[in-house]
Amino acid sequence: MKTLMAATAVVVGLAFTAGTAMAFQCPSLIKQGRDAAAKMDANSDKVKKAASKLDRAEALHKEGKHADSVTEANEALGLLGIKQ
Repeated sequence: MKTLMAATAVVVGLAFTAGTAMAFQCPSLIKQGRDAAAKMDANSDKVKKAASKLDRAEALHKEGKHADSVTEANEALGLLGIKQ
């Protein structure tokens, strides 16, 4: 029984840690994308689309939807040619 309780505690702890890690990852990915876009042609369709995705990623982050935010930010980075 103690083993089951310990295992459950570990799983719950990891679940909370993973969510927190994602929450901190969003802003750095968004910043990385914005910094890269600032060095590129702002009139480029790719840059405009990436900026839109970064805006969406920031909004999702503020809503607490960190996994979706990371996905949007990574898509934006891909459009900008930044490899993860």
